Amino acid sequence: MTAFGLLGILLSLAGFHFARATESRSRMTLFVLLLLAHIGASVAYYLYAQEFGGDVAMYYNDPYQIQGASGLSTVFVVNLVQTLKSYFGGSFLDYFLLFQAMGFWGLLFVMRAFDDIHEELAQPNSRYVYLLLFLPGLHFWTSAIGKDAPLFLGVAMCVWAAFRIQTRYLIFAAGVAVSLLFRPHIALIALIALAVTVLFARNTSLWIRGALLAIVLVGVGTVAGLVQNSFYGLNLSNTDSVTEFIETKSSVSEESGGDMSIIGASFPVKLFSLLFRPFFVDANGLLGYIASLENVVLLVIIGSLIWRFGTSLAVARAAMFTRFSAFFFVMLTILLALVNYNVGLGLRQKMMMMPALLVFTAAMLAVRRARLQAVYAQAAAAYANAPARVPGYRGG
Repeated sequence: MTAFGLLGILLSLAGFHFARATESRSRMTLFVLLLLAHIGASVAYYLYAQEFGGDVAMYYNDPYQIQGASGLSTVFVVNLVQTLKSYFGGSFLDYFLLFQAMGFWGLLFVMRAFDDIHEELAQPNSRYVYLLLFLPGLHFWTSAIGKDAPLFLGVAMCVWAAFRIQTRYLIFAAGVAVSLLFRPHIALIALIALAVTVLFARNTSLWIRGALLAIVLVGVGTVAGLVQNSFYGLNLSNTDSVTEFIETKSSVSEESGGDMSIIGASFPVKLFSLLFRPFFVDANGLLGYIASLENVVLLVIIGSLIWRFGTSLAVARAAMFTRFSAFFFVMLTILLALVNYNVGLGLRQKMMMMPALLVFTAAMLAVRRARLQAVYAQAAAAYANAPARVPGYRGG
């Protein structure tokens, strides 16, 4: 590691005040543990890439001579890394540490969203909710050179900004811009989700709703054009073109060494594979079993949201940021399930929807907790006001 790699660690440490690490000893501990976990995951990914390779080496070495080409997504990452190398040098590990800083800041935005939820409901922070930030995939897949770390950051910025979009609109725009550079269609989904969210914002005046919707739709049109330019032959205004793109993408993906058991599978099977596989029986090696344990947590989370669908719907209706999180998660999940094929690729790609899912889950848990507290408070008040009616009351 050189001084350039140290820069990545310093960029992570720069989130100290944003994370409110000085508020309490437990907060400081949370920040330190998250930082150690993320840097540790970055080093582990680096060692894994040294042994097994992967597309991270392509970004650093540029074997296909992509540098100099114009474009977003993979082309942009290669140009970014190669430009930094030409000016500052840096080892393979240095760039892992640099990119992990973006993933780490994404975790901090999710953490701050958790804070906002508890503050909005006037509740003390629940330590158990913050344990979700230690899911292994959140650290491993967002700690390496590539698109995953900045995409996680961009989505997390959008989710956090949606909590108070009137004052955080610049953060939302920055999140969309980051997503646009690394995967344009994710930026498009974020804007569409915001447009639908604004459309159903019943507590906002019609004029404000109209103005916000107009701005968002302009952004949707602009980003949609960039998406079409990024995927040659794709015309978003033509349903046949979109269908053909999805079928071609899925077909090519299935032939590239993914899990062959889902070739031609139904949409529900592909959806389950994206969200919950590997799941022990099809796990391969230590990483597969770790991913299976993480998928158990996701199964419990999503199962709980479905089981308590009425509460989930009420939470989605209650605030703009929960509606945005719900719309974004559902739309992105459907898109990824349509084109995804490979369990390994699914493990990486579903990290893009994790900020929305985790924040919505935190809101759901906080609302349930607030309801229970209200019930207990009413029971205590009834007991205090009419103690003689309570069986077993002895006075005092």
